Amino acid sequence: MHHTYTVREELIDLNLFILIIFISYFFVSAVSYSYLYKKKYLISYHLGMNIAMTSGGVMGIAVGTLLGYSFPGHYSLITIVATIIAIVIGAIFGALVDYQTLLSGVSSGLMAGIMGPMIGVIADLSLVTFCTILVYASYCLLCFSIRS
Repeated sequence: MHHTYTVREELIDLNLFILIIFISYFFVSAVSYSYLYKKKYLISYHLGMNIAMTSGGVMGIAVGTLLGYSFPGHYSLITIVATIIAIVIGAIFGALVDYQTLLSGVSSGLMAGIMGPMIGVIADLSLVTFCTILVYASYCLLCFSIRS
């Protein structure tokens, strides 16, 4: 038998897909952090700044874009949530080195968390896909930037 999807079923499928992507951002971030934490004594000050700024920045843009795309009617709440998430991620990765890199992660997360929802409100699924690829590629680049 041929099954036709209703609009409600398509929305549920899309929302489940968005939720899986959202969770995968935190999964790849946690895996990257655990890898970098094991190698934190090999991280120089300059690399620590790049790690903090990249992690907070890419997470702010990606989470803000994803949430802005999913819930365009709740712009203020999405901006607050994306900014807090980006600041926390930037601070956590920045704390691997010292307080100055922590501050760089916070400032990068702040800017990206505010900008991400602006992009997300006008985004389509292809931009969300691009941001997702950007998250994975950035965290892979951060992990491969450590010389052992």
